[in-house]
Amino acid sequence: MTARSEQSDMRPALPLSGYRVVDLAGPMGVYCGKLMADMGADVIKVEPPGGDPMREIGPFIDGQSGPGRSLYWLHFNTNKRSVTLDMRTPAGAATLRKLALASDVVLETRPPGHMDSLGLGYESLAAESPELVYASITPFGQTGPYRDFKASDLVGLAMGGYMYVTGWPDTPPTRLWGSQAYHTASNRAYVAILLSLYHRMATGEGQYIDVSMQEAVAATTEHVNTTFNYTGESAVRCGFRHGGQFVATWKCKDGYASITTNTRKAWDDLRAWMDRDGMAGDLMDETYNDHFVLRGEHSAHIEELIQAWALRHTRQEITDFGQSNHHPWGPATTADEILENEQLWGRGYLTTVESADGGPSMVYPGDPYRLTEFSQPMQRTAPVPGEHNAEVLGSILGLAPDEIGRISG
Repeated sequence: MTARSEQSDMRPALPLSGYRVVDLAGPMGVYCGKLMADMGADVIKVEPPGGDPMREIGPFIDGQSGPGRSLYWLHFNTNKRSVTLDMRTPAGAATLRKLALASDVVLETRPPGHMDSLGLGYESLAAESPELVYASITPFGQTGPYRDFKASDLVGLAMGGYMYVTGWPDTPPTRLWGSQAYHTASNRAYVAILLSLYHRMATGEGQYIDVSMQEAVAATTEHVNTTFNYTGESAVRCGFRHGGQFVATWKCKDGYASITTNTRKAWDDLRAWMDRDGMAGDLMDETYNDHFVLRGEHSAHIEELIQAWALRHTRQEITDFGQSNHHPWGPATTADEILENEQLWGRGYLTTVESADGGPSMVYPGDPYRLTEFSQPMQRTAPVPGEHNAEVLGSILGLAPDEIGRISG
């Protein structure tokens, strides 16, 4: 591995330790930067003077906005360093160029052509640094008839095909909660960057990565495209049911529970339990021996019986029975329950971090995977604007303090 950056502190070695990343990403790519930083990369978040606009995205600590109170910012910028530069000015652009040329990866989410107009596009930088990996995340990619279209997370879900199949048959298409299209694009960019760094190890060559949010979302639609390809019919919204198998979420005594009956045994166990409760109706008849009838003409009748029965039980009762019989049944967990979940705490996904400035401690989510050779404790909370100006611009680029002050705002 040939990576340019030195470890900037005493952080333990992680898979991306030694790599330096210039993070110019907005909400569409901020998660990609976090994934790299949490795996040891020295991710330098470049902000405009005064701070990145993402610092004003809620929710906020105690519901009150203000400096350092954005939970959105605190979550998506762990383990990053911050420098402030106005890249629209000649001095700022020149400094950013030097920083990019001293780095392994550039990550950006500007509209197609914008970075080129500043002299900071891939072709210009690669002419001096052919080993540079440069990743651009945009709504529709750098080419094609939609390249200049604007899009939010909502539009990404809609035009990627995911929103049309989400919701109920008799209601309009429904968006997923949170910025799922943005995060999907970030995940794809992260994978592409890792592949490019691996390719560079073998060849010494960097490359340009063009990530389309629309394509990233379209790749997650599972059965939707397959259904159309085989039947010529568009998939429909199916509410609480999965489109391919009988997987549904039912209202019960204390909330909702998901019950999957995609095997004959799971279906037989469910209707036998309902029969013991005296609520199976006619479901024990031979007509219902084939669990695939659940998707056909009998589905409305079956669902009516299951819903009436489910209201007699708690989420935990349904979960315990299903899991004890090796079926994938489980509760629909609420947000407050996530914070108390013993599995997430037991695996270290949730961690309590003490504030460095004497403020309240915070519960932070971690990365959703574990590597046996690498621990994943959070090493650094999200930076304040320009916190590492002297550390980065002085140590890496050799700028004098007065020069740093002039270009950093």
